[in-house]
Amino acid sequence: MSTYLRRFADRLPSSLIRLGILCGFIVAIGMIRPRLTPERAGWVLLGCGIVTLLAFAAFLLSTWRVAHRLPMVAGSLRAFEAVRVSLRRTGLPLLALAFFLFWTFVYLGLWWFRPDGTLGGLDPEPRFSDFFYYAVMTAFTSPPEGIAPLSRGARSATMIEILTGLALLTTYASTLFEWRRGQQAPPT
Repeated sequence: MSTYLRRFADRLPSSLIRLGILCGFIVAIGMIRPRLTPERAGWVLLGCGIVTLLAFAAFLLSTWRVAHRLPMVAGSLRAFEAVRVSLRRTGLPLLALAFFLFWTFVYLGLWWFRPDGTLGGLDPEPRFSDFFYYAVMTAFTSPPEGIAPLSRGARSATMIEILTGLALLTTYASTLFEWRRGQQAPPT
């Protein structure tokens, strides 16, 4: 077996566990039942904004600690390396969940701002999980048929999420394989 296939096989069990954790998070959020009014959506956005700022502050603190423990790396390279190490420690399930939730908050905020003309196909009092469903499906470049972006803001957000989701998906896929231009695999 080639070296690349062996490395892929070694990473597969941990990748499947991480995928299972992410699926668990998706199911848990999908089960959130309360319905939202525009007023409740505003409070949810405020609460989520505060939690997001706290999480970002915790990430910055963690990254700062990592940067000060790195050996002899100077300047911006140290900052880049610290962010990279912190992202690896955070793990795919939390990073993917953060990506999905960010876009959920964007769509929820757009709906809160203009409930009647933002997303078609939603109930008059949608659930949080409806916005989450739309965000997850759009991230994988397949927006659901039942929900359609009606406003220019919702259409723009949908296109940007598709582009960023595709970029992140290809980045993740490239971590499973080592693609190196012009190098031959070492003999086995």
